[in-house]
Amino acid sequence: MAISLSPLLLLLLLLLLLLLPSITASPPVPPPEVSPPVPPPEVSPPLPPPEASPPMPSPPPREQQQQLNNIIDALIGTSDFGGWADLLSSLDPSTLPMTATLFIPSDEATAAAAAAATSTLNPMIFPYHIVPQRLAFSDLQRFNTGFRLPTLLPTMSILITNNTPSNFTVDGSSITHPDLYLVSGVSVHGVASVLDYSLYGSEASPPPPEVVTVQPTLPPPPPPSMGGETWGHRKSDAACLAPTFLSLFRLFVP
Repeated sequence: MAISLSPLLLLLLLLLLLLLPSITASPPVPPPEVSPPVPPPEVSPPLPPPEASPPMPSPPPREQQQQLNNIIDALIGTSDFGGWADLLSSLDPSTLPMTATLFIPSDEATAAAAAAATSTLNPMIFPYHIVPQRLAFSDLQRFNTGFRLPTLLPTMSILITNNTPSNFTVDGSSITHPDLYLVSGVSVHGVASVLDYSLYGSEASPPPPEVVTVQPTLPPPPPPSMGGETWGHRKSDAACLAPTFLSLFRLFVP
């Protein structure tokens, strides 16, 4: 049985068939946006290591030699320190620190120390007499008695035993020639005796007591016109002191 359709319905069906693919087809999905690649973080270049401060430049050899020659000339000029002047003349100038204080014993004291030594004078004595800092006599007077000055001899220091200006002593030795040589970097002081680090150099051992020499006191002269005679029932002072004079004579005269 044939189905008859009106022309209008056929037209509608035809339009529907033409529009159906466009209705059912979903619109194309746009591709996802790709974010641009993130550049890697910039790596700062490593910092160079800090530059080490250069060591203090040592004086040129000519200046060191000239400074040493000036010290030697000052010692020779006093005529009391020639022995140490000879010792310094054989010294390598580069071994002296840039700033220093030298305590120089007199020739008489050096000879006495050498005579008392069992063999030769201890070579460690020399660095013990050098303080690696320039100290004029006015600088030394600022330190109290008992203050210690470091030396070039390791662990050993010079002891200030008396800081009075009239009798300033180090290790019990008087400074007889203060500021014997004095420039901006070096000071030299003459001392009465060789400084002995075995007695004063270590803080562990107490310094020896200072020896005070007491001169013998002579008896007073006898009163005049007594002449050994008796005065009343008592002998004169001259008669009583006669044995004392005899003993003193035997003491001082061999």
